[in-house]
Amino acid sequence: MAKDKFRDWNLYHKSIVAVVAAFAVSVGLRAYLVYDGAFEISDEMVLNASADEIWPWVVDNKKRADWQGEVIRVQGLSVEVGRKRLLYWKRGYKRWHSFETTTALVAERLFKSEQESDFDTRWFEVELVPESSCQTKVKLREVIRPNDYEDRFWFFRVEAERRQRLENSLSALERWLRTSSSCDKMVALGTSH
Repeated sequence: MAKDKFRDWNLYHKSIVAVVAAFAVSVGLRAYLVYDGAFEISDEMVLNASADEIWPWVVDNKKRADWQGEVIRVQGLSVEVGRKRLLYWKRGYKRWHSFETTTALVAERLFKSEQESDFDTRWFEVELVPESSCQTKVKLREVIRPNDYEDRFWFFRVEAERRQRLENSLSALERWLRTSSSCDKMVALGTSH
């Protein structure tokens, strides 16, 4: 008759083995899931401006660098599908650039692009959904796929920063629109469209 090796172990030792085994399985599962994974981050906000007032901020190179977080300069044209541009980024003291290609463009409704750098590939999308003549829902969506496996594995450590970048972008866009939107001026005067 074979002797049970774990028979003499008490509950404490068995629970330690169970925790270590659960940790090993979770790390293995995470490693498998992020092997070829990407991470989606999105945010949205209703702004007091019409879609035609917001659209130039989405496609104009100089205006885009004013509101889109971490982008400090856009070099090239933004208005044609297939057109390539060079984006310059800055996060803290770190600077880099990426090549952006417009993948979809529907005037005053949708702007999609693919951005490739040495660190990651991103799919960026701005969607404008008019809710009334002076209110538009702006949806930002970004799918990030870090190039290095290690960066994909540990992405959860920087996910909050990437999400905050989209929130900051929407807040900056809202501030810029307050200076130029006729809808905000009409609301301030007490009239409506």
